[in-house]
Amino acid sequence: MKKFITLLICVGTVLALMSCGIDVPDTTGEGTIAPTPPTVGTVATTEPSTMPTDPTEPPTQPPTQPPTQPPTEPPTQPPTEPPTEPPTEPPTEPKVDPILLSKSSISLNKGSSKTITATIGAGYFNLTWASDNEDIVSVTDNGDGTAAVIAVAVGSAKILATVEDGNGETVTASCKITVKENTENEKTAYFFDNGLFLYDGAAYSQSYFNKTYSTKLGEVFDRFVQLFPDSRVSVVTAPLATITITDPKVTKKISDQCSILDKIQAVMPESVNFVNLKDIFMAHATEYLFFKSDHHWTQRGAYYAYYAYAQSVGLTPTPIEDFELKILSTTYIGSMYNYTKDARVKEYKDTVEAFIPTKACTMTIHSDGKTSTYDYCINTARGGYTAFIRGDYGYTVINVQENPQDMTALVFKDSYGNAVVPFLTEHYGNIIVVDARYITLKALDSFGDMNITDIIFLNNTSTMTKSWYNKYNKMIR
Repeated sequence: MKKFITLLICVGTVLALMSCGIDVPDTTGEGTIAPTPPTVGTVATTEPSTMPTDPTEPPTQPPTQPPTQPPTEPPTQPPTEPPTEPPTEPPTEPKVDPILLSKSSISLNKGSSKTITATIGAGYFNLTWASDNEDIVSVTDNGDGTAAVIAVAVGSAKILATVEDGNGETVTASCKITVKENTENEKTAYFFDNGLFLYDGAAYSQSYFNKTYSTKLGEVFDRFVQLFPDSRVSVVTAPLATITITDPKVTKKISDQCSILDKIQAVMPESVNFVNLKDIFMAHATEYLFFKSDHHWTQRGAYYAYYAYAQSVGLTPTPIEDFELKILSTTYIGSMYNYTKDARVKEYKDTVEAFIPTKACTMTIHSDGKTSTYDYCINTARGGYTAFIRGDYGYTVINVQENPQDMTALVFKDSYGNAVVPFLTEHYGNIIVVDARYITLKALDSFGDMNITDIIFLNNTSTMTKSWYNKYNKMIR
């Protein structure tokens, strides 16, 4: 800095001397430096010379230093904060209950029932059902996440549904059941969720017309006609018990068995002898044709099916009074309690009638590789529907020595056929009974050389379905 100031003083002195016309010695060795006079006729300008400045000449003013303070700026405003919002929480997963029941409370009449469904959350299993007072309400586990609740007596109780997790911890949900005295008129139909219903002291099931598979079954029956050209092929379709109901308040809510029989007949091929039981059952509707607690017909109802069939093929039916009537039970409770789980059905005790054939027979049952032979086709020691041909088996043969041995009937049946078969011993020397639910065979291979007189399909209206079509169709393919 001192050197710089000294230099400025020297320069200033030289300039001052030059302005006074005093020669300044040339210290550079290049001669005397003389000031340049202004040019005559011109005005000296204040603009800087265009001549380059001697680089050795220091500037006449100290160089401009950058400001030591930052340039003045408008006052800085604090940044505007966005509106304050609550912190964003991650989405909450919907709460899943370990177990949830379809009903939290139910009111039932004494003797009635209801189905409850349990929905179980992920990670829970081993569903169990219980009643905290089985004298009031009982519960039956249906094994599919539902339970049948039965009102036993007037009062209240809870149905408890329990599940457990992987650690053995249990969670229980409950449904309160209030049972009231049953004030329903017995003439009022009580319907269950599955279409079954109670009416006038009896339990009923329903069936519906299936046009597609009724038609397909008709084609199968016609194929039997072609495979067995020397045999008559008959279809005897049993109506359900609802055919006897005439109360219009009920009939408007249920399927019409008479109409179903007519529709089935309409799709049967002409080659088949379809025996429509509508008229004979309506004529005897006030008789004991169907059980009250079982979905089958009684043997009295089966007799009228036999009667109509025999007439249709030119046989003379044996009058019902010619059979020995035996009462096998007066307290029979059939299948409908298991289907409805309704305590009222236990009060619908049935009488089991058996019309003993007029001719002796032997019956051989083939089942599970075993053969059993009996000297009857009605087991009078049994007090239920299984008394007739001892129940359902895949292959049964009945021989009646008193009848022509060249008269052979081949019967394809469901359980409705069981009560009809004994009546056929009035006419045929041999009766072969096949239940397609329990045996698989080829009809032509099995029976082609047996000289079958009559082939009879004995099923009820609820079996005109894909399942039965498949069973019978396999026999002819």
